[in-house]
Amino acid sequence: MGAPLVGRAQAVPLPRPPADTGKTKSKPDSAKVDSFTFKAAPGLAKKDSITKDSIAKDTIKAPLARAFAPANLEIAQRSWHWDRDSIFASGALTLGDLLSVVPGVTTLTAGFLMAPQVAALNGDPSATKLYLDGVELDQIQPRNGGIADLAFIPLWTLEDITVERTAGQLRVHMRTWRVDNTTPQTRVDVLSGSDNMNVFRGWYGRRFDNGLAIQFSGQQYSTVSSTNPYGDNLGIMSRIGWARGSWSVDAMTVRQTINRQKGPRGLLFGPATSDGVPAFKGNEGTAYARIAWRDPAQDGPWLQVIAASIRAAEDHATSSTGTTVASVPGDSVDTLRTRSEYTITGGISRGALRLSGTTRVRSVDHHTFFSSGARAEYANRFVAVGAVAEQALDLTKYTDITARVTPRSWLNIGAAASRASPGDSALGPAYSSARLEAAFKFRDRWISGGIVTRSAQRMLPLIEMDTSLRRFTVPAATGVTVGFRGPVWRGWEIDIDGTSWQDGAPYRPQQQLRSRLWFQSWFLERFPRKNFHLAVELTNDYRTAAYLPAAGNLFGQASRGGNIWGSNVEIRISSAVISWQYRNMAGYQYESVPGYLMPRLLNIYGVRWEFWN
Repeated sequence: MGAPLVGRAQAVPLPRPPADTGKTKSKPDSAKVDSFTFKAAPGLAKKDSITKDSIAKDTIKAPLARAFAPANLEIAQRSWHWDRDSIFASGALTLGDLLSVVPGVTTLTAGFLMAPQVAALNGDPSATKLYLDGVELDQIQPRNGGIADLAFIPLWTLEDITVERTAGQLRVHMRTWRVDNTTPQTRVDVLSGSDNMNVFRGWYGRRFDNGLAIQFSGQQYSTVSSTNPYGDNLGIMSRIGWARGSWSVDAMTVRQTINRQKGPRGLLFGPATSDGVPAFKGNEGTAYARIAWRDPAQDGPWLQVIAASIRAAEDHATSSTGTTVASVPGDSVDTLRTRSEYTITGGISRGALRLSGTTRVRSVDHHTFFSSGARAEYANRFVAVGAVAEQALDLTKYTDITARVTPRSWLNIGAAASRASPGDSALGPAYSSARLEAAFKFRDRWISGGIVTRSAQRMLPLIEMDTSLRRFTVPAATGVTVGFRGPVWRGWEIDIDGTSWQDGAPYRPQQQLRSRLWFQSWFLERFPRKNFHLAVELTNDYRTAAYLPAAGNLFGQASRGGNIWGSNVEIRISSAVISWQYRNMAGYQYESVPGYLMPRLLNIYGVRWEFWN
């Protein structure tokens, strides 16, 4: 619950030269800008005030490759997409912060910033799948137990995030930052705040006349707390590449060192226990080399070949028991894990139809494993349908179908169904999920409601939060969803999303309601050059207790739910942005995961400054 206070605001990008797509004219990206962004003021239909004719010849170069992004199949004109500006304008410090606003997602964390953080879709933390520039980020860290820790996904390296919300999976498609201008681009961020938090970021990138690209960026942050896991993190990203016309070649690497101190547990309802988040010292990284032909968003064929390596190293003994439990190895000194992943992905687009396929070859413990998947999408004015079939590394077969029907401009009907068939009996029997929604528009306001169901499922344990947890089976459940979004008064708008299940369950509160009241404006009558912008939001996250299972009892450990308020203010002056957010502003004592007290009265403030040399 450490992330519910993050808003969905998107800062309108600063005017800059538009990117050249090469000789072939490109269609707009299929992942539309987050529909929860503020409405553009009149006269802002054109993104850039600078045209290509006013730019020196060859200033804008053909872009480096970008990964495939799925079509938007959400109802009520929603799209869970963030571009680079809106990622930072949201106030999110971690990927979990960002995902916390997606309906059906419950963020579970043991504290602030350095604490482990997972996102559970309808109560399933293992349903969150991460893709970085088309590379699937396998969870090879023993401490995670196969569940993605979103606290250490390098959010600052990204330029684009698209969330694909099927009935059974939450696929997060991330694309790393690229540059396309021969004029050097530089940016610095400085943040500070409660719990002795300090964050420093820097970026530098440029293109050359021959199509060459170089990029460097880094982030360092630290925090100190007596009630939460704390420590420091240093990350570095670099890229070198070349692009001309329809072809692109690049190599990217991102690596970070992590030094996290042990997190206390049992501070709210009893004495501190020894089974809290263990300390960790090590490093993680992803690197790849990529060759690409044409853009996945263009009409016609496209192809990408990627050779990647995922690395996780631990150089400090951190296990509280030092033993192997539930098929999860205990931590050891100087542990190093690497995994090679070779990906071939391609497809073709023809008008409203898009077809694509992916084959992945992984090297695991000197053995070679193949997995593949296929996708089909069709979208026109009245119907949008997407189907995905894939086989995972563990031989589990996933099938997802999502559709949206628009019989009238004021009426949307959406449906989704998913099924997973594990290839190993130890993972349990097959399980399925479904979602049915409808939304209608009344005086520019969208009102929605629906039903979500899931069958019984055998769950992975959150061993990073509690090393004593084992696999367990959650019974079938049904829930009801509601939503509202639209204008309120004089430029102010509101977004509300809620889910109520028939009962609570591990990793899933029985009731959860998120609300956001927001306003933004360029004040063009006073500042016609668009050199001033104001964005303000007030957020609320209400949830009942969540549970962790214990010794055969699904409700053995209960967290204390909360009614948490937050705010976020951003002021843009020319190319600098001043921000201030206030999390848990009422100082409420609550837990996201049983036993871990969440921080109170968190102030975070800073400045982002981007300039062209």
